[in-house]
Amino acid sequence: MARLDGKVAVITGAGSGLGRAMAMRFAAEGAAVLVADVDEAGGQETVARIVQAGHGAAAFRRVDVTDEDDCAGVVAEAVERWGKLDIMAANAGIGGATGKPMHISLLDKADWERVLAVNLTGVFLCAKHAFRALRRAGGVILITASVAGLEGTPALGAYGPSKAGAIQLMKTLALEGARFNIRCNALCPVWTDTPMVDAFVDTMRATPEEARARLAASIPLGRLGNPDDVASAALYLASDEASFISGVAFSIDGGHLAGRG
Repeated sequence: MARLDGKVAVITGAGSGLGRAMAMRFAAEGAAVLVADVDEAGGQETVARIVQAGHGAAAFRRVDVTDEDDCAGVVAEAVERWGKLDIMAANAGIGGATGKPMHISLLDKADWERVLAVNLTGVFLCAKHAFRALRRAGGVILITASVAGLEGTPALGAYGPSKAGAIQLMKTLALEGARFNIRCNALCPVWTDTPMVDAFVDTMRATPEEARARLAASIPLGRLGNPDDVASAALYLASDEASFISGVAFSIDGGHLAGRG
């Protein structure tokens, strides 16, 4: 039997990158997936790929996670379409508002606020409304954080703090959700081959190949992560196999946080 057979999932930021990989994997494992993204073309492409692969039911809804009505609406639509919600993957995030490195001393207040609005407030809003649906019968909230939320990283002055806040939010949700059988965990990937990392590479003073090699050199396993690495971890944490795991910042980092090689 598929690992998510009969489950209903909402995945934000599912129009590309990690969110698309999660949506594809969850659907392949039997879940009905509501693909949510501010990028309509990307979200529709994700749904088309699920349908072409012959996997489970999928639909798209445009969602801006900084808008509370949108976050409430995507939960309501999942329940209306499929009768319930089992999994909220609050994955939507941005690396920066301007595409420039975010050194603290040079960071504009507006850029700081935009990153926190998407990466922290957006997670809060999705989790808040998912929690209200999940407490009827239990379920899972997954938050996409980052190893940058577990350590300092130069030039990620807004991104890192936003992800650290998301990890703390996850821990509080895990405690508040326990009596309702709601589990909450955070995915903490290292540099992963996604459009967000492509944008960061473009800001580095090196060719794209040199920049990627430099990032890979910081990872003991010697390569960048890929979206399927993260989707595999998400699938495990969303499944009943992880029924006793809650409140965990789950690193997918090729050994990066283990120490200096």
